[in-house]
Amino acid sequence: MAVYMVSQAQARQLRPNMTAGLIIVVGIIVVLLGQLVLNMVLTQDAYHLRSLKLEKRDLATQVQILQEEVDSLASPQNLADAANRLGMVANPASVLLDIENDRVFGKPRPASAENAVVVSANLVANSAMGTVSDFTAATVASAEVSESVETQKPALSGLVLESGLIPASPTR
Repeated sequence: MAVYMVSQAQARQLRPNMTAGLIIVVGIIVVLLGQLVLNMVLTQDAYHLRSLKLEKRDLATQVQILQEEVDSLASPQNLADAANRLGMVANPASVLLDIENDRVFGKPRPASAENAVVVSANLVANSAMGTVSDFTAATVASAEVSESVETQKPALSGLVLESGLIPASPTR
């Protein structure tokens, strides 16, 4: 290490400038504050993204519930029940039309309400449907429909755990 002798004027010139040091310190503080603000914004966006994902999940569940209700209403038994309630009757003498050749295959006969039978009995147990068919006593009695599906009241006990087994879903 070498020691040099300098004059007092030269020593003042070699001394670090106070403004340069102040600029460096202020620059470091600004960078740290910017990083803090950016971190806070990213954290807030993460919370917002989480809430949007929860909302998306809830909306997907609602869409699934509505789709199951639409599927239930579009089932053949509910469509037949709705047609029956509107006064429509099934024609047992169905015919086929050939539009290209202007031909009718079969012998068409008008449908009559007196000889009509209920087209659809409950094909699916009502407890398994989202929307239940509403048969009136007069409709069922006039059509002589026999019940072929037994329904059960849902069990109130919930899940029964057996030792060593994974519990099954009560809906399946």
